[in-house]
Order: sequence, then structure tokens, then C-alpha cells
Amino acid sequence: MNESRGQDVFAHLSGQDDNLGDSALRAAYFSAAQGAGRRFHLHFGPQSDDYLSGLPLKPAHRIYPDPASWLESCRSATRPVLLFNSGELNPLPGEYPRRELQTQVEQVLDRRGIVIIAGAGLRDPSIVGQLDIHPGLREAAVVSWRDEVSRDAAGFGDVAPDWGFALGAPTSGWPAHESRQLLAVTLRYDRPWPGDAWIAAVRDLAAQTSTKIVTLAQVSRDAPRAVRLAEALGGDYRTPPSMRHADLDAYARAVYRQSVAVVSDRAHGLIIGATEGAYPLGTAADPQKITRLLAIAGLGNVVGRHDQLPELAQRLPSQLSGLAPAVDTARESIARLGVRMRTAMSAVA
Repeated sequence: MNESRGQDVFAHLSGQDDNLGDSALRAAYFSAAQGAGRRFHLHFGPQSDDYLSGLPLKPAHRIYPDPASWLESCRSATRPVLLFNSGELNPLPGEYPRRELQTQVEQVLDRRGIVIIAGAGLRDPSIVGQLDIHPGLREAAVVSWRDEVSRDAAGFGDVAPDWGFALGAPTSGWPAHESRQLLAVTLRYDRPWPGDAWIAAVRDLAAQTSTKIVTLAQVSRDAPRAVRLAEALGGDYRTPPSMRHADLDAYARAVYRQSVAVVSDRAHGLIIGATEGAYPLGTAADPQKITRLLAIAGLGNVVGRHDQLPELAQRLPSQLSGLAPAVDTARESIARLGVRMRTAMSAVA
């Protein structure tokens, strides 16, 4: 890379404003793209300071609140890089991406730059047949999906685990499972209440593992459900110090580091828990998404519907020893993806 000239990198890193998982996965993605001589041009949309606190931003990074000015700045860049947003994609039938992003893809390619798609996943893979995907995405310099079902539906690219697996404590520093005193529980606010049988199964699991049930919300909209769960389960709700994502991250990880497992239908509750040594026990009304995101990391064996929780809980003890190797392997895969990204970026600088 010619460091005196530098390289212009355009990234869209928006997510759900109150969702820690959305900032965490994009923080890891953004960190992987760093390198000497790179100038970052960032667009977030209407994100709050709470959300932005979860990203590794620096004063040198230029932030564009207006998408038009972000697009305009790309027109004068030489051999720029476009980092397509990671995380969940939820396109509507028709042209994809939307018109303004198609314009930017075309601008980048016209100026002999490259597009990178890394860590994306489709909310509904069946939608692909109704999409007219821009050829600039199919021909991107790097394309990596975060689950095999999305990759197979799209028909191009490869796979690596979600960026969230790149974060967290080294597995060598995890407290031993037998020393963990908590069982963490967190559920989405916008799904059906799991029911009495599920409540009984969680309480039985806590008794079997000699742990205390705690509930938490790493998405602020989940907080009322976490309070209700604590009451129903006879556990404690752990209140975060603030809703700033930097604080939420430290709060959630502190709970998970003390937990033998995390019982959740939140994908990044399970992923962040796993990176702190809490086994991800996925339970959901519809577990297809969490199954996909854990399976790519070799952690899909203890995932199912709410009514399957007693059976899943029985599998947990035999799975605990496999958590650290699975997380290490996931991190190695993500590290290789980061190397591919930086190599592709350096090749056009």
C-alpha cells in the first residue's frame, strides 16, 4: 500500500440502535478492516451515541450523517473499497440492494475499487428467488456469508462464523465450568411466552447444575421480559449500569463469564455467551436462525424449540468440553477471513 497516498474505505455499519449484538458484530468486522494508510468514511444512519460507543471509532474516522454526502465523497476517491454492511439482510423482492447502494457499488467499481461482503446472512433465505441481485455483489472481491443456508440460497461466496465469535476472552483464560455459579437466561421481547413447561425445565437445569438463575437484557426492549422471567424462574434480574453499548457489553460479558450456560433465543446472547465460556443453549419458538448461526461454529447440538428444552438440557453436560475448541476454531476461521479482506484491500491500494 502506498501510505503517502492512502486508501479510502467506505463502510455502512448501522444496526438496531438498542441491540448490543448489532454493534458487537460490526465492531469486529470494522476492526478486521483496519490497516496503515486507510481513511475510513462511515455512514450509520440515525444511530445514537449509545450505539456508537460500542464501535472502535477514532477521531480520524470521518462520519457522514447524510447518505447523500457519503455517496458524493466516493465520487472523488481513487480505487476505493466498499465494505458492505455485515449482519442480517432482510431484502424485499425486486432489485437488491436498494438504488442508492447500487449507485455506490457502481461508483466504486467504475473507479477501479472493490466491494467486500463479509459476515452477512439472510433473514429469509427463501427470498433469493425473488431478488435481482446486482452483479457487483456477485463479483465482489470477497464474499463470505455467516451461515451455510444463506450461502447456498445465494449461490455464491463462502462461509465463516458470525463476527461476534471474534470477540471475548481467550478460551485459555475462561473460568472452569465447575466453578461457574450462574445460569443466564435472556429471551426476545417479541416472541411468544415460552410457557410453564419451559419454566420448569429451566429451573430443573439450574438444580442439576447447582447454579443460580439470573436474567439479563442486552437489548433494551427485552428488559421487561427479563424482569418477568426472573419472577417466574425464581431468579434475579441483573440490571445494566446504562444502555450505552460499551457498558452493555461489559455487563453482559461479566454475567456470562460466571455462567455455565446461557439459555436464549437471541442469536448474539448465545454467541457472546459462548465467547465467554457460557455454553449456548438455544431455545426458541422458531429456532431456524439460531440453529444456522451456531451450526457454522460447530455449536448446533443444543438448539431446538422451547418444548424440546428438557431433552436439550440432558445433552448439555456431554457438550461442555467441546465449547472451547469450537470457539477457537470459529475464531481461526474469522481470522482467515480478516486476512483475505486486508489482502484484497491492499491489492487495490
